[in-house]
Amino acid sequence: MKKRVPETRADNKEERHTSSTVTYSAEDVERIKKEYDAKLAALESKIQVIEKAVLPKSPAGPLLRTPIPHSIYTSLESSTPQQLLELFESSLKAESKKPDFRILTSAWGVLFSSLFLSSMEVQSEIHNKISREDQAMLREVVKADCARGGKFVFSVIKKGGKIDRSALVVIADLRDLAGIEQDGVPAIHLLTKACDKSIRPVLIEKAGKQLLSSVFDSDGLPVFFSILCMGNLSTYDLDAIEKVFTKDDLRLVMAQNRMGRNGLEAFTEISTRMRENLALQRKTFTSGRTKATATDEGVTGPPENLPVPDENGKGMPVDRETGSPAEPGDDSNKNIKILIVDDSEIIRCLLIQRLNDLGYKNCILAKSGDEAVKITEEAKPYLIFMDINMPGKLDGIAAAREIKARSDTRIIFVTSCCNKETLDRAKGVDPDGYILKPFTETNIRVALKLLE
Repeated sequence: MKKRVPETRADNKEERHTSSTVTYSAEDVERIKKEYDAKLAALESKIQVIEKAVLPKSPAGPLLRTPIPHSIYTSLESSTPQQLLELFESSLKAESKKPDFRILTSAWGVLFSSLFLSSMEVQSEIHNKISREDQAMLREVVKADCARGGKFVFSVIKKGGKIDRSALVVIADLRDLAGIEQDGVPAIHLLTKACDKSIRPVLIEKAGKQLLSSVFDSDGLPVFFSILCMGNLSTYDLDAIEKVFTKDDLRLVMAQNRMGRNGLEAFTEISTRMRENLALQRKTFTSGRTKATATDEGVTGPPENLPVPDENGKGMPVDRETGSPAEPGDDSNKNIKILIVDDSEIIRCLLIQRLNDLGYKNCILAKSGDEAVKITEEAKPYLIFMDINMPGKLDGIAAAREIKARSDTRIIFVTSCCNKETLDRAKGVDPDGYILKPFTETNIRVALKLLE
């Protein structure tokens, strides 16, 4: 006689589930997707921390190509360009499994470093080495990645080499990069900062005035001002800007809060100074040659300081080596220790360059208010250039208040914020100066002069 097998709880549970249906609204789906993306991002962040601690560090100096992070990707090295292009093309097919973005990053590096020897060659030879159809396909790969959040794009920008980023400038539709952010900074800002200076004029012309003037970073500065803040800005960049913008266009370029200098004022001052310095360098070089060939005739070289007008039209001595205005009087105060505090690497680099041009070489850096307080206690700087809006427990004003309570360090605020509430808070700290972004060398020179 056969025994009857009783139903299990799992069977009953399955039966109950099939008897009713669960419906999700569009809001529920969007919420679940955001929660999943947040958890995935947190996990990837932890993985990156572990990889930095475990994997060997890359050699010093700029990379020309993307490093392949793991041995499983070494097969890409032996692939032909056509095979690599087929890999990218397969990533666009709906029925195929999407490849890991790290594999795409490595494939991108192998592809372009096998075809090109430099960033300049990417710009001049890409149409000869990659067909327009394949370029369009790669552009679609970038677009599809941006639609998914841009992991591949951000990986190329942050971990790729000069050639990889130059290829991204030439291939991508930069509007796609303007639509994705990492830590509040659009990808086009990151690419502008990271790309090789030889390809930057191409980026400027390709982005056009709309993207350059209306895509803002976390400091509220458009791409245009980020370019002017570059320490290695060249006359080729200036020429590209003049192709894209008219003077009337530049007058309309402002920081996001619509305060401070407009684009025309900043561009005119920087371009005038750069071209004056270039002319001065040529004159110094020519005078040096004249001196070398005419010493027997008693011909002397140019004086130590050549008078040229400053921004206000007044004569000002110029350092013959740097081409920057030389400060009158004793140079002993140039040895003061200066702390630069800003969460933006671009601003930190620009400030230290401007101060170095003015003769102030003893500069140290901090990325946050908390770090500034700690460094001030240890290094005891004479002067601090302090940003106001920074992440962390202490913003610039709170950090300045703590520093002022413990020392007599001089503090100058450097910020794009100038609303009444922020100004009232800043005044309460009794700072020694206030400079608005985007700033110029003249702003810094005047602020330093007022400290005397």
